[in-house]
Amino acid sequence: MKSKVRILGEKSLDELPDQVFVALGRRGMEGIPLKECTYACDGDELSLVDFDRRPETIKGQGLEPVVEDWQVRCEKCGRTFTIRCKIRYVDGARIDTMVNLMDDKGVDLGWLGSF
Repeated sequence: MKSKVRILGEKSLDELPDQVFVALGRRGMEGIPLKECTYACDGDELSLVDFDRRPETIKGQGLEPVVEDWQVRCEKCGRTFTIRCKIRYVDGARIDTMVNLMDDKGVDLGWLGSF
């Protein structure tokens, strides 16, 4: 029996892209799947556990960094991890997003890619 997924307001993992991209020098960019378990099980069914955004709103003036933490649970192995999106806005428009992964203890596993 599948566990019930807690709905977090209007937030959904569908808001995240399926892939992030990493530069390969002069060979272009490579897509890396974002919605996969970061642990050895390689499960691809994730459910959203918690969402946090700091700050919650932007002013729309100058450079504004925003951090979004998407805590997810793998349905295959049951472990949780966090997808951390570091977003930069300039004058209210998103210019880039760097994605890091954090394990269930909050240890930063490093940069995964950008979108």
